[in-house]
Amino acid sequence: MNAPTRGTPLPTRAEACGVERATIRDFVELTLNPMSLAIIGHALDLGIIEALASGPRAPGSLAEAVGLAADSVSLEMTLELGAELGLFVRAGDGFGLGELSRLFLSRTSSLRLLGLVEHYRAYVPSASSLPEALRSTPRSRRTMWRQGAERAEHERYFAARQAYNESRRGYFSDTAYLLLRGHMGLSTAYALGSRRRACDVGAGPGAFACLLKKSFPAIDSIAVDVSFRFPEYRERSYAMAAAEGLEVSFRGDNALFDPLPAGIDLLTFNRLISGVPRDGADAWLSRAFDALEPGGVLAMVDMVMSDDPVHDRLVSLVVSQWMAKDRYVIAREPPTSADDDKHQWGWSRPWRATELRRRMEEHGFVDTFHAAADPPFTLVGGIKP
Repeated sequence: MNAPTRGTPLPTRAEACGVERATIRDFVELTLNPMSLAIIGHALDLGIIEALASGPRAPGSLAEAVGLAADSVSLEMTLELGAELGLFVRAGDGFGLGELSRLFLSRTSSLRLLGLVEHYRAYVPSASSLPEALRSTPRSRRTMWRQGAERAEHERYFAARQAYNESRRGYFSDTAYLLLRGHMGLSTAYALGSRRRACDVGAGPGAFACLLKKSFPAIDSIAVDVSFRFPEYRERSYAMAAAEGLEVSFRGDNALFDPLPAGIDLLTFNRLISGVPRDGADAWLSRAFDALEPGGVLAMVDMVMSDDPVHDRLVSLVVSQWMAKDRYVIAREPPTSADDDKHQWGWSRPWRATELRRRMEEHGFVDTFHAAADPPFTLVGGIKP
């Protein structure tokens, strides 16, 4: 199943923030379990979710709608097991959509997380590779996420990475509202709605910058990502913003080399710092501090440990899946060129929020804060005095 580019509008702030945290957690837990994720994926592949979108159906009617025999074991298994997971509800002799499917799996829902499902489905075949990963994974070589390499090397690396970045557009777009919820979870710490000019660094397709603008129209929203240097990628992001009637600036800068926009009072690192090695973090934090106006905020929503043990258990599962998938892919598709991203892969100890806060304070940030957000994300931030 490949989630298409989001055709439904980005959610409104009220829609995004109106979902119960426990409901999102229930769904994310299903996506992080290879068994339940396989059932979700098969239900999507069969077309069950869309067939039930208009209301409950008897098994025979549903089988006909999805092109299966009335006595299909595949359909029966998916419905019976999916019902116990909360994907479906029993309605007399038939089945209807459960809340999790209606909210997060229907293509017409503004809260759809099909991109999240697509992203983690890639981990299902690799789950059994974790034992080998635990035995043989080397330390990572994240040279493109710290200073030291030449600009030309960065340019070759990100050019080679474009196919992967494009393949993850659905994931980044569909999960943007989870990032917004993370930032709003402690919005009183930095008054998100009062920010004037915001810059999202490592913005991917720019969905978060668009959602921020949609949620807070007075904010001047800027998305910075190397991928915007590539015309097709940039044009698809422009089209997303245009479809929402939003004015968002897309800048194809490399944040380790190029100056960040002036006058910023909110700088966000979303899903960025988790990929930065220990010896690279100081450069990112220093550039963030220098770019911010006095009173400005650096806020990060990322897969880092929060010291909430229940939340961090899910972060640990995500990191474990990264490691298993790396070993699985490398064993089947060894790197064939010097610029292949797989040369960068390996173990990097997950960041802890408290560790990041200490680093920020060393760079001059004050009133640092953190809180567990919707899993697997944690909010970490601080203020430039």
